[in-house]
Amino acid sequence: MKIVYLGTDAFQACFSEVAKEHEILALYTCYGAEDFFRNMHTVAMAHRMEIPVYEHTITVEEEREWIAKGCELFLSADYGRKIPLLPEEEGFYGINIHESLLPEGRSYCPIECAMERGLSRTGVTIHQLSEEFDRGDILLQEEVEILPSEDSVDIYLKCEVKAVELLKKLLGDFTEYWCQALPQKEKLPYWRIEHIRDARLNHDMTIAEARRVYRIYNRMVRVWIGEKVYFVKSFWASSVELCGDELDLGDIRLYRLKDGHLRLGLIEAADTTVWEADRYPFIR
Repeated sequence: MKIVYLGTDAFQACFSEVAKEHEILALYTCYGAEDFFRNMHTVAMAHRMEIPVYEHTITVEEEREWIAKGCELFLSADYGRKIPLLPEEEGFYGINIHESLLPEGRSYCPIECAMERGLSRTGVTIHQLSEEFDRGDILLQEEVEILPSEDSVDIYLKCEVKAVELLKKLLGDFTEYWCQALPQKEKLPYWRIEHIRDARLNHDMTIAEARRVYRIYNRMVRVWIGEKVYFVKSFWASSVELCGDELDLGDIRLYRLKDGHLRLGLIEAADTTVWEADRYPFIR
């Protein structure tokens, strides 16, 4: 098949797998400063294969141009942007890989939302694109377990493995699966991250509290140091007390807690408004 791929490193193995057996006409990609999985590896693969890369939201006009060039499928895998739809009569076929067991878990951040809710399982669903986010007919679906010892990144990685398996199966007999797609029987509510304000470190926290927050939210976790807000890109906890509140060691910042300290790798936020944000995605 000739495919236009829209996604990031969260499913880079899917991009690699598709490229083995199919022709990728273009890569559309995006990421935010707080994203653990960005797009550098997928973009690097595309450049090596001489596949054109675009970092803006795909448009209807571009979709028509790709269809005219032979595109048979628009494949979204953690794209994070609204993909405009065209009717099948114009040759438009679009699918999305989503990290939940739809119809449960319609969400921009389904894994973090599942962990907030204390669920013991999530899954991967490949579904047809639809006007409403994550409402499309289901093509394939499989469960993924969430263990207490795992963080949100672990679950993303487990979902990636499952997604590759399902995608190989789907593309092996695409027409059959497309024709047998099952409508989502229930219209369950859209999940939003309910406690994004809790994803902030402070000196009154214990190590256990900080670990719980980082387990769920990872790079969405924010910390205010001096006059700047940072996203936490790496996290290590120690029970040894720190004399001051913080210690700058260049690429690592030591941060005092109630019962020890954290060793943090940080990414500066574009501005301080994300500190008070109570919704995600953060407004940029």
